[in-house]
Amino acid sequence: GTAGITLGASFKTFSPGVSGANDKIVLALIGAGSRGTGTIISNCKVNANVVIKTVCDVNDLKAAGAIAEIGKELGYKPQQVSDMKAVLNDKDIDAVWISTPGHWHALATIWACQAGKDVYVEKNPTVNIWEGRKMIEAAEQYKRIVQIGFQNRSAPYAFSAREYILSGKLG
Repeated sequence: GTAGITLGASFKTFSPGVSGANDKIVLALIGAGSRGTGTIISNCKVNANVVIKTVCDVNDLKAAGAIAEIGKELGYKPQQVSDMKAVLNDKDIDAVWISTPGHWHALATIWACQAGKDVYVEKNPTVNIWEGRKMIEAAEQYKRIVQIGFQNRSAPYAFSAREYILSGKLG
């Protein structure tokens, strides 16, 4: 969606230490399910300066499937790891695309911020308000960009629904 499309362009634009507009943005996918794999591939297709270096998943079959799909769609195969700490310790990776099960979203986001990575995390971002607050605090403290996959909030149907509600016709 729109958020994913704009994400790649925004990573280096606002991050400290920007080298230049033509530099590659290096991503890692953490959680290799169909949602994460599909959205990261879509992002790379519309952002020529974005590449996926690593796919991380505890399930080797899922990771292999994501790597095969990336190879088919983008023409190259990222490396595979099973521990997200390997991704977070990799200085070549600029940002992570978190598509793990929801109960991992907050902790993975906080760890990524601490590691100096920008973050795109699929919805739902947290399982409670406290986790959300900690994600915000981490993004602010480590001066990272964190974006949540709430694309439906910017979809045309959401705007038309909002206009209808504001018009007073709802009831």
